[in-house]
Amino acid sequence: MKRSNKILAVLLAVVMAASLFAAPAFAAEAQEDPYAALKEGVGYVAIGDSFTRGYGAGDSWQDHIYLNDTYGNFECRNVPGSYPNLIAEAFGLDTPEDIRDTSAKMWPLAHDAVSTAYINDLLGLDDGYRDEEFTYNESYMKQRYETDLRYFGDPQSLTLDGTAAYGKTGEIMSVREMLNNASLITIGLGQTDVIYKAQIFGLNTLDLSDTASLPGGIANILSLLYNYFDYWKAAYPLLLDYIKENNPDAKVVLVGTLNPIKDATLNDEVSVRIGSLINFIMDSMNSFTRYCAIKYGYMYVDISDVDTPAAVTQMSIGHILSLTDPIEYALIAHPTAHGYEQIAERIIDTVQGELAKDNSQNQRFLVAIIDWIKYIFNRIFGIFGRIGK
Repeated sequence: MKRSNKILAVLLAVVMAASLFAAPAFAAEAQEDPYAALKEGVGYVAIGDSFTRGYGAGDSWQDHIYLNDTYGNFECRNVPGSYPNLIAEAFGLDTPEDIRDTSAKMWPLAHDAVSTAYINDLLGLDDGYRDEEFTYNESYMKQRYETDLRYFGDPQSLTLDGTAAYGKTGEIMSVREMLNNASLITIGLGQTDVIYKAQIFGLNTLDLSDTASLPGGIANILSLLYNYFDYWKAAYPLLLDYIKENNPDAKVVLVGTLNPIKDATLNDEVSVRIGSLINFIMDSMNSFTRYCAIKYGYMYVDISDVDTPAAVTQMSIGHILSLTDPIEYALIAHPTAHGYEQIAERIIDTVQGELAKDNSQNQRFLVAIIDWIKYIFNRIFGIFGRIGK
């Protein structure tokens, strides 16, 4: 009997020792690639508009940004200098050029002028929020949406006329599959919904030379901002609801927005910073995005102070409206190349902090398991010690 007890005690000791060595080994193995958790499933999905796509991100952005507007341009995954590309590089996520390469670990679901309703329709959420005023009324937007349907659509995706069950969809991957299996998701939506549309239908119609009409023109812009904000505020959570329900374990970063002309004066003679008049709507958008992050348990990244051309050079509204080159004019509303680096750095730091927190929780779990094994081991040895006497 004593011999059997001793043999059993030795076996228990071996198991105990193995568990004590296995836990640190497991932790060490996890540390070999601190970003392994971000590569599970389809990896990283970047949802957004031109800010996310990388409009003006670097010297070669124009060679990349419009490639996936037309079906058949497959080398369109990366825009050098865009914040999703910088994030992918930092986390070691594979980003081949060809969008058809399903082994990739970074998926950009982002185009310039993409709204929240656009993404919701691509998902097939029949939510009543369709941007008929702009998204489905511009030829290039129609072409862009048709291309996304071919690449990433789902049988539940909505067509341009608002009906479901589209013919050719998901040739590369269903957007539902993409979001349902992503490990990391960044969402940068709202700039098109609110600011871009107010620019098109308000600011671009402003005649600065007609001083008598300026108060009415500015009032119209403010009214548009309020209306578009309410519309976005209702549609935005529907996308978050979908992700929370279908991929509750994903690490999700909600990216805020910015006022690119916050320091712009009326013109070269009038130094009043009229650009700051729309700060209120930006603050409201960022407050709501931050609220959503808290509500859904997601991360939030503030980008309200990143560099933009207008802020860096102190442009006036008059100078901006006088620009005749459409590319130069559009660049004013976007971050500079350094601004995109700032956004990427903030997201990277935020995600790293979340991963460190997860790792700390895992370590505490391992310590708790080891302590439990020690307790059981000591109890058994105490019993055997009494029996063997």
